[in-house]
Amino acid sequence: YILVYTMQSWRHFRKNFHILKFTLKSLFYNSSRSTNHYIDAAFEPLFWFVDHFTAYLGIIFVIIVALATSSVVGIWYMFLFPIICTYSGVWIFFHCALAHYLLVNIVFHYYKAVTTHPGSPPQDALLDTIQQAVICKKCIQSKPPRTHHCSICSKCYLKMDHHCPWMNNCIGFYNHRYFVSFCIFMWMGTLYVSLSTYSIFIYHSFNPKMLLKNSFPFSDSVLPLVQGLVGNQNVTDIITNKLNKAGEEYGPHPAGFTQVHEYEHVAIIYLFFLCCAVTIALTLLNMWHMTLVSRGETSIEVHINSSERRHAATQGMGYNNPYNYGWYKNWKLFLGINKERGLLAILLPSSHLPEGNGMQWISNEKPIHYVDPAAYNRYEKEQRKWFFCRFCPC
Repeated sequence: YILVYTMQSWRHFRKNFHILKFTLKSLFYNSSRSTNHYIDAAFEPLFWFVDHFTAYLGIIFVIIVALATSSVVGIWYMFLFPIICTYSGVWIFFHCALAHYLLVNIVFHYYKAVTTHPGSPPQDALLDTIQQAVICKKCIQSKPPRTHHCSICSKCYLKMDHHCPWMNNCIGFYNHRYFVSFCIFMWMGTLYVSLSTYSIFIYHSFNPKMLLKNSFPFSDSVLPLVQGLVGNQNVTDIITNKLNKAGEEYGPHPAGFTQVHEYEHVAIIYLFFLCCAVTIALTLLNMWHMTLVSRGETSIEVHINSSERRHAATQGMGYNNPYNYGWYKNWKLFLGINKERGLLAILLPSSHLPEGNGMQWISNEKPIHYVDPAAYNRYEKEQRKWFFCRFCPC
């Protein structure tokens, strides 16, 4: 009975929802405007805020990255390096070499991503001199293929990917490799620190003695208050002795230290949580950007290609990205690897320029549009993969 009542209620809800939807569309529907137009209008205040204040917030974000990175390096030298020095000689060399290798690459690629200009089309270039160039509607300048206008910088940039507030710079043709390399090396660095501090983090997080000493700096005031409420003179001694005994039974310091610095507890917990959070965030970010590079797209082009693919599917056509040369060649072009330059230029800091000039692009010799009667059905099937689409009353 409950199941039958639920199904009837659901059908009644769907019927009323469609009536409401039909009523609203009969009053406000405009075939010349899509749903995206209304979504853009709803988010217009947010877009205005981003366009006008991101340039100022970028300086703050750069300072935050510099301070956070410096704090991680300082804590590593103050509290982790003494622990590493208790290892064998091989492990000491391994940790020092790996940590400093990652640090050098992180600092180098971040500095280059922040200071390197992404590349702009020449302002005095004639439209006829650049193949497939168009006129930018905002800055009224020639715009080569894959060039886009940044609403924050109010300029057009070659092969623009996005405006990164953490870099306070646009990511484009000349600094895209620095940005992705920084994200990868920073991910490796935070993952290394997270794994290196795990044992000492467990010691500080679950050791009752360390919790009493460091997590509750106000314990000298709280325990006498508890003593006065209970009326027992030995309450403070009993609680302290039990926590100290539990701490001794918990186990020694991972490095065997008998005395621990008073700030080590807070520093290790801060370091572990910060590096774990950054590792998780960069894992998702790196997966996204590595997927785009493998497909020969940027963060802007993925939306353009999706729209082109959707439009072509409605006409029974397929769509090919003209700048997708296969994942292997895409990565070679992106990293600037050629016969004269190998992987060593990628594994070590290098200021080599990318291939080409960012204005002329060779097509992959595949037809951009081709006949594919099953394209629309395939597109609809992909759209219905979303779980909520099966239950949405729309």
